[in-house]
Amino acid sequence: MMTAICKTKAFAKRVESANPSLMSTTNLKYYNTAINAAQSGDIPAARTAIESALTEDPNDVQSWQLYGVVLNALGETEKAEKAVAKVKELGVSEADELIMKAADAIGQNKFGVAITCYEDALELEPNRPEVYVSYALALMQGNYPSDAEEAADKAVEMAPDDASAWYAKGRIQRLRGHKVEALASLKKAIELQGALVLARYECGMILAEMGELEAALECFEQVLVDHPEDQNAIEAKAAILAKMEELNS
Repeated sequence: MMTAICKTKAFAKRVESANPSLMSTTNLKYYNTAINAAQSGDIPAARTAIESALTEDPNDVQSWQLYGVVLNALGETEKAEKAVAKVKELGVSEADELIMKAADAIGQNKFGVAITCYEDALELEPNRPEVYVSYALALMQGNYPSDAEEAADKAVEMAPDDASAWYAKGRIQRLRGHKVEALASLKKAIELQGALVLARYECGMILAEMGELEAALECFEQVLVDHPEDQNAIEAKAAILAKMEELNS
């Protein structure tokens, strides 16, 4: 019933690999809005938000990096190339260059390449929890579940107030079949960042699989409050309502 709830796309994988470092509060708000819009499939809204972030701080490397990903998703390759050139112009560390290469590799399903890039980046800059988040997700996609959960645990240990770290841990736990533990991690992510769309998806999927249909329905309805055009959430809600009607008939 729930297989269509959260579709994995190359673009979504690349967005998952993007993590902000130090930003102003306003810029971070725009950046997170762009991430959430992109993850829910609303790429034009993601573009609007990330352009607002760049208006707020035209020299923010992470925003330019995400802008390039969004433009590529919209098919505007020439503008995307200019965004990438801007990233290089502003200057990035060797570790950040490796992280960009990892994101591109994930978009091409080259998980082994991505994992190696993240490992090299972490050797250069080991105190970056956001890189451990992306590394953990890449390990899971590369079919290294034990290593993936270890990396997610490291991210949570380093940044216990980071919603993306708890999301990564919860997603990996769900994929490993640890539903109860996954729910706890994902609820923590939502507690830290209520608008984290993918965490609500994951919670909804788990609850539906556990037969807690009303709670699952609430998760997807909350997604639709923030993103009323989200097709995945619409389909999930319809599937749950159909199942509830079937059980009550």
